[in-house]
Amino acid sequence: MIQQERLVQTVLDLVQLDSESKQERAVADYVTARLTALGYTVREDNAGESFGGNAGNVIAYKAGTGAGKCLLFCAHMDTVKPGNGVKPIVEQGIIRSDGTTILGGDDKAGIAAILEAAAAMEESGLQHGPVQIIFTVAEEIGLLGAKYLDSEQLPAIDAAYFFDSDGMPSEICVASPYHIDLTVTFRGRAAHAGVAPEKGISAIQMAAKAIAAMRLGRLDEESTANIGIIQGGRATNIVTDETVIYGEARSLNKSKVDSQIAHMIQCCREAAEQLGGQAEVKVEECYAAIDLSPDSTTVQLACAALRKLGMEPQLVKSGGGSDANVFCGKGIPAANVGVGMTKVHSTEEYLNIAEMEAAARFIVAVMEEAMV
Repeated sequence: MIQQERLVQTVLDLVQLDSESKQERAVADYVTARLTALGYTVREDNAGESFGGNAGNVIAYKAGTGAGKCLLFCAHMDTVKPGNGVKPIVEQGIIRSDGTTILGGDDKAGIAAILEAAAAMEESGLQHGPVQIIFTVAEEIGLLGAKYLDSEQLPAIDAAYFFDSDGMPSEICVASPYHIDLTVTFRGRAAHAGVAPEKGISAIQMAAKAIAAMRLGRLDEESTANIGIIQGGRATNIVTDETVIYGEARSLNKSKVDSQIAHMIQCCREAAEQLGGQAEVKVEECYAAIDLSPDSTTVQLACAALRKLGMEPQLVKSGGGSDANVFCGKGIPAANVGVGMTKVHSTEEYLNIAEMEAAARFIVAVMEEAMV
């Protein structure tokens, strides 16, 4: 049913379409044509207009040919840089770039697996329930396509699967953290550092004092925190009057991530007060957690499908985020699934063809298991 040669050709087609974040037009047109030819009703939203992109999310739907649960399959169309001018090479069961760019298998492997499964289902005439397919934009720069998607226009989704992870589809991510970003601007007073440093208030010193007081790194088995960027200063002979720090906190537990952010804010405000400056705080909730029960429809269907394919399910946790987190936050029970990626976001990235094919077979098996 699944045709490996066609699957590989789809990946090769996709990775040669330039689609760095906010430039997904070519891929959007490609997947729209493929899905339309398979009988899907396809539309494109205006998500890209919200952040300067040249394409929106591609949203496709096909009514069921029989009584079954409504399933959502999703992948993202954008890639990180350097992702233009990819020259793919197929050898010894893998697909890689020529080493001058990334491959873009993140997440074009996911797109290809979904398209191949959709084609196989159509060709076989296999009965299935309603199918919703969404290919999002701008995932790599903050999950923007998923965030701007109007989920209220979707049908009721019984189970959702995002193909945006490494390894085999037997690795089902059922838990990943809440993520909150923190930006703090410290404001002091400028002065000549050599002539009158006592007349200045160093914003850099405030930031340093605050960071030194913070609990950072691995906080416990389900929580982390980090300060990743510090910006400030114009010259060594000026007491810096403004410094900005950018950080984050993540946890599988909502109360823990809220508590950690509150702690980081307190450290900043206390440091600013002690040194006679100010701290302006901005907090942004980036995405909700994936927190799927083993008894959920999403997990139960996945496990049944994997066992049907002779694979033992592995329910795993992740410290990262994906579109699946955003959809969970919208009330759609989404899991992230492996699709054969390795060394993503690097010029050493490659795809395992057998694992990608297994992901396509998994999609068909889930559709079969969803029949009632």
